[in-house]
Amino acid sequence: MLNILKKIRKSLRLKLLLSFLFVSLVPFAILITYTLFLTQTKIVTKSIKEQYNRADNVAHLIHMHLKSLEKELSFLASLDLMDDILADDIDKRVSILLSKKAGDLGEHVYLFIVDTKDNIIAANKNELLSKSFVIPDKSTHNFFIKKDKLYIFDKIYASFDSTKVLGNLVLEYDLNNLAIFLTHQEDMHSYLSNNKKSHIGDKTKLDINLSEKRADILTEEHLIVYEKLDSFLEDYYLVYAVDKSLALKFLYDFISFMLYVSTAVVIIIVFLALRYSKNIVLPIEKLTNTTQRIRNKQDYSHVLTVESSDEIGVLTSSFNDMLKTTSLALEKLEEENRLRLQRFIQLIEVFNRIIQTQDEKECINVAMKEIRNITSQDNLEFLKTKTQYGVDLYVTDFEKKKKVYFGSISLALDNFKDENEQSFYNSIANMIMLQLDKIRLTQRTEAVSHAKSAFISNMSHELRTPLNAIIGSTQFLIAYENITDDQQDTVANIETSAHYLLNMINEILDIAKIEAGKMEIHKEKVDIALIATNSYNMLQPLAEDKGLEFEIFDKNVTDLIVNSDVKIAQQIIINLLSNAIKFTDTGFVKIELSKLKNKIILKIIDSGIGISQENIPFLFQEFTQVESEMQKKHKGTGIGLALSKKMADLLEVELTLESDGLGKGTTACVTFCI
Repeated sequence: MLNILKKIRKSLRLKLLLSFLFVSLVPFAILITYTLFLTQTKIVTKSIKEQYNRADNVAHLIHMHLKSLEKELSFLASLDLMDDILADDIDKRVSILLSKKAGDLGEHVYLFIVDTKDNIIAANKNELLSKSFVIPDKSTHNFFIKKDKLYIFDKIYASFDSTKVLGNLVLEYDLNNLAIFLTHQEDMHSYLSNNKKSHIGDKTKLDINLSEKRADILTEEHLIVYEKLDSFLEDYYLVYAVDKSLALKFLYDFISFMLYVSTAVVIIIVFLALRYSKNIVLPIEKLTNTTQRIRNKQDYSHVLTVESSDEIGVLTSSFNDMLKTTSLALEKLEEENRLRLQRFIQLIEVFNRIIQTQDEKECINVAMKEIRNITSQDNLEFLKTKTQYGVDLYVTDFEKKKKVYFGSISLALDNFKDENEQSFYNSIANMIMLQLDKIRLTQRTEAVSHAKSAFISNMSHELRTPLNAIIGSTQFLIAYENITDDQQDTVANIETSAHYLLNMINEILDIAKIEAGKMEIHKEKVDIALIATNSYNMLQPLAEDKGLEFEIFDKNVTDLIVNSDVKIAQQIIINLLSNAIKFTDTGFVKIELSKLKNKIILKIIDSGIGISQENIPFLFQEFTQVESEMQKKHKGTGIGLALSKKMADLLEVELTLESDGLGKGTTACVTFCI
């Protein structure tokens, strides 16, 4: 120990080393201590606050969701249609209404009507009919929970006597549906519990006592917050728990980083302390000045003078050796860079040729030709069997979703001592495999596309035959059978639905034909004014039924003849007109024809619901409708405009939609080239 102290007193380097270590490590120790003990508390507090905010948001969403169910139930109970429950045989309208509404409200939701004798007389689920259902007399609310089912009920009063109770409309809601509102993450657990057997959400159930209205718990593994729900779920608690290791991961990573940094700093300090002393400052400055001159002139052949035999002298001698080594290394590096650049250019050229190939055989032939040119080995071959020294190629089997052996190039990479050369040829092999995968995927995609179009076409043909039979049967019943008015309305509804489905199938068939390239075009001289007039006459009764102002203007233009397909062009105009009338409740629908240089422009202008600019492109997508109040009144398939757009592209006709916004009408513009 005394010997060590004597060495420290005599050695300035050791003194500097110890001083630097003390000055530098103390702040690190303080910082790590602060981070470990104080920052952890802040992170935990912030994480708990975030969980509380998340729990509050989820509790609010659940409450609003159940409140909407209660409002929907109240609305249904107030309908005059409910008077039908007085009849001995309840009208099918009630059952249809319950089934439709239950489907709109979600899965595992059932609606049924209980009469004053606690019997279920109507339901959207046939198994519930004729069963008994008793609403608890002690219930102070219009809801109660039984097992994992929430029951919301509302009294049904007769429309002709507001004091007469006809029964109760009951909604059965499976509480497991609430799992969609909970967070589903690997390191976070969330569930609903009532301190009993009922458990909804995450399968992990933490062993905690839910006693307070709102509380947080810190265990060895989790940060847990819970709060009691109110209203419908007043006996349930919403529990959120996050893994403690996840919450404190940043802190632990930071501490690890600081430890690594402190190690690096210690090494730097030791180096500086050993190097920094009064006896070596001046020689180091001379050495620095000399190195700067060498750097400015880029003359690595310069040699420094060795003035001493101490550490500085050794350093100077080593520096001279380093300059010689650096000069030789730079020359070698320049040569290697030239070769690498040449290889890089070759690699790009090979890639460009490979990616232009269209099939597997062409890809292999082009690749082998390029490899032979680069290696100057004319005996290289592509083999289907594996070789011991060859470069194996693997491709993706998209059916089995795995790599399979494709072949081998008889190029022995082990003969290349330079690893960069091996990487060069491996890169070419990887590019070959990628191109083969691309070719196979392209062929597979094209085959799938053709199969899809053929399937849609065949199915559409198969469905049209029974639909035509249904339409014919309904028309026969209406025309020749002696049926009641109600029966006639039902048959008429069947006929209307069948026509609607047949039109939809025809549209799908047309889209499939276009995509499959089987839509035949018969171009001839076509009068756009005549087509517009015929379309106007066909849809005029529909516009008159809605009380719309329906007009056509040609602006005194003549010679509106183009070379096009009559049937397809008329189908485009009819689709656009039908759409305009459908989405216009009041106001007008107008057709305008104009001629501009070598173009004929047909515009369909309406005063309907309009559309925002950002939603216009979505209207040309198949099976897409933009959500709005008006759209909800007019349900459809969303393929009319998509079909019109595809037909317009087929005829090389430009079809665009314009609107100033919601409620400001829409203008459809069809431009024909003369």
